[in-house]
Amino acid sequence: MIFLVFYYGFLVFLFLNRGGFYLSHSCFIRPFLLAIYPKLQSSATFEEFVFFFDVYLLSEIQNKHMELLFEQQTKLMNRFDLYKTHGRIDNEVIYHTFPFESHFEEPEVFSAEKDRGSDCVGSSDLMGVNTQVNRWFRYAVFEAEDRQEESNAIMLLHGLNERKWDKYLLWAYHLAKSTRAPIILFPLANHMNRSSENWSFPRQMIKVVRSRKEYYGPIENSSFVNVALSQRIDLCPELFLSSGVQSILDIMKVTSEIKSGMHPLFSKGKEVDFFSYSIGAFVTELLLMANPGDLYNHSKAFLFCGGATFDQMNGRSKNILDNRAFESLQGFVNNFDVGKVSNKFFDVFKPFGSAVRDMFLSMISMEKYKRERESRLEALSSRMRAIGLNMDKVVPGSAIFNTFCMGKCRNVSVVDFDFGYSHEMPFPIHNTSIAGKVENAFKNVFNEASCFLKR
Repeated sequence: MIFLVFYYGFLVFLFLNRGGFYLSHSCFIRPFLLAIYPKLQSSATFEEFVFFFDVYLLSEIQNKHMELLFEQQTKLMNRFDLYKTHGRIDNEVIYHTFPFESHFEEPEVFSAEKDRGSDCVGSSDLMGVNTQVNRWFRYAVFEAEDRQEESNAIMLLHGLNERKWDKYLLWAYHLAKSTRAPIILFPLANHMNRSSENWSFPRQMIKVVRSRKEYYGPIENSSFVNVALSQRIDLCPELFLSSGVQSILDIMKVTSEIKSGMHPLFSKGKEVDFFSYSIGAFVTELLLMANPGDLYNHSKAFLFCGGATFDQMNGRSKNILDNRAFESLQGFVNNFDVGKVSNKFFDVFKPFGSAVRDMFLSMISMEKYKRERESRLEALSSRMRAIGLNMDKVVPGSAIFNTFCMGKCRNVSVVDFDFGYSHEMPFPIHNTSIAGKVENAFKNVFNEASCFLKR
């Protein structure tokens, strides 16, 4: 027992005083890290060795202080209430919630498609764009009790067709504790608490599944989970772009409030960093690559299971889109023509130039605007880090690796967990037979993210 106290106390000392330790013991640190991190090349820079030693120290310090992840998630779900102004998770983390109004105006181009969609499924609710719940909503901020006042904000962005915050509460909780920075859980347009509750009711959505089957015949990967988004995207794929544009504008608004000191949790001049997953990573890339209004000159981003060009993604999943809807979306995005009506969506960014549109075009395909994309990603390489998963079928790890400078960049890695996982559920925390392995994988990803984002 005395040895363990001494050992972990020594690790804490190293973590707090690691600058001098690295300089005086680099001959020891280098072979040690090469042994525990095989993916780290012997030619890695001093800064890369420092980063991975931070990850190792944080992991060792946490080893004896982790309750099971599913227990933490249950606690979070029981104690978090988005419609309370504030609350306490435990003696380490508290949360606040804030109202938000989106000022995005619904494009007229949707009128015909919305009417057609309503006739097809008998529900005008499905085709709404700027409904009240999408325009006025609340978002949450998790922060550690001992938060560092000088810390920047970290915005956590979720994946496509997400309706509940459950798994992200756990992510935000760990990021808040590890970084000592406030974590903003911000919903993308028409997702999470910005979408109709009816879209999550199985009885309501089964009716739409049947209606689509009667209208089109059998559709692979059709389910009550994805049918709301599938019907919307199938009939009006422009909704994908519209929601993306609205999300970017809303994130810019929050960023402006934080940087100007107008947000109650932040003093003037604070930056906004990102932990982004899946389609949230795609949105984050556009923001940092385009940098509208110079809002993200110094922002950092950690991308998880996301960051590939659109043509390398596969959204065919019972949890995301059915096959028919994804193929409609593919056709729309891959044949996107800046001279057609779709380009009008980007008119809202005219005060900031054409960068958002240009970067979107560069992220459609690996072959189009390749030089522009790779040049911008290379310039951002010190401020972006990405992790892809080897068995991910939606956004393959290899696709993320190839997008980042065709694998020449050192800021992206592809990992493979030693248990069954998927894009939609990278950490199956309720499977008790593999609990230890899942805990370790979760800890490794979030420790690496925290060390990268911590300022």
